[in-house]
Parts: sequence; structure tokens; C-alpha cells
Amino acid sequence: MSPLSRMRAPVPRLDVVHTSPVVTSALRRELARRAPRLRLDTVVHSWDDFRSEWDFAGDVVLLDPFIVDHVPLPLKIRALRRLGSRVVVLGPGRDTPFARRCGAEGAIAWVGPDHGLAGCAELILDASRGTAPAGTDIACAPAPTARLTDRELQVLGLYVMPGGYSPAFLARLLRLRTTTVRSHLERGRARYRAAGVPTRGRAALRAAMVADGWVPEETLTEAAAPA
Repeated sequence: MSPLSRMRAPVPRLDVVHTSPVVTSALRRELARRAPRLRLDTVVHSWDDFRSEWDFAGDVVLLDPFIVDHVPLPLKIRALRRLGSRVVVLGPGRDTPFARRCGAEGAIAWVGPDHGLAGCAELILDASRGTAPAGTDIACAPAPTARLTDRELQVLGLYVMPGGYSPAFLARLLRLRTTTVRSHLERGRARYRAAGVPTRGRAALRAAMVADGWVPEETLTEAAAPA
């Protein structure tokens, strides 16, 4: 590439959404050292903060897969892909149904902590250049057993979270009527029943959603939780 071409080449923009200030600070320093021209525009620790600050998402958005909020990770990825961003997930669990579902929704890479700080930074820079980072590809997920709407996925995903939110609590959280939440729950369960998957109890519904990759296995979220 000629010097003039390099001058005209657009500077890629990276946004980071991760719960750990330690991780984000270390990545910021390492990326600045390796690629001073990279625009690290937004570094936040929650999805709500990200949504309140973004104008249009960056060329690459780095996502923590285990942020505890009211938007499941596959829906975050779906929204970002609609805006044209390349999504890289940073966290453990690349070889799981959850990761494969995220790949099916459009995540281009899943970077695990085993890569180390320098390795993570280099893989993120590969993504910012438009190259799929080597060794971080996500196996192809089969079609889900139940095809849920965005709202059904959100409501069911929250309902089966460890701790067990009630429909009334979810209604307050999502600013919906309790009857509306119950309707989404029943329609989602009906989609699974139509596919031959029993989801009468909360545990059975969670197992079905884990198998489809809509929510992570509980052992995975426990492993990712800070000590």
C-alpha cells in the first residue's frame, strides 16, 4: 500500500462492552501500544450504557458474553449486525451451544481468555482490519428447535435465569403488562411443545433454551463470574 493510500484508509473504530474495568483498561493499553491509529471510541461496562452512548456502533464491537441485564447476548449480536458491525465475543466457552448460536446470529469470532492479553489484542486487531481472527471461529449451529421472536427470546431468557424472575417482576423490568409477559411465556413454550420438547416447568424450559444456545449453561456463567 502506498503512503497516500495509507493516509486515505479509514481508521477503524472499536467499541468495548465488558463488565471488568481491569480487562478493559488492560486491552486499551495493549491496543494503543500495538495500533495507535485505532479509534477506541466507547469503553463501557454495561449494555445500557453502550446503548445510551452510541450513535452508530463501531466497525468492531467487543462484547462480554456474561453481562447480566435484560438483553440476551444473541439479541445484542443480532442488533449490532443489523447496524453493520463486526462482533467479537470475549470470554470463556467457545465450544458450547451458546457460542455456536451467537455465531449463527453473526458473531465473527469468540476470543477466549486462554489467548492471553497480547493474543487477544492481536486477534481484535485482525477483526478491525476485516479479517476473521484465526483460531477463534465458531462452529456452525443447527437451526434452533423453536424459532422465537425477539420479545419471546427476551422474556423466556430472563424467566429461566438462575434466581427465577416472576412474570410480575419481568413486567416491571420490561415495562410491560404482567398479562403480556405471561402471553409471551406461553407462546414461547407452545413453540417448543409443537416441536416435541416439553417445557412445563422452569427447569425444563431452561434446558430447552440451553440446548438451542439461547442462554448459557449455568456452569459456564459460574466459571465466568469474578471470584
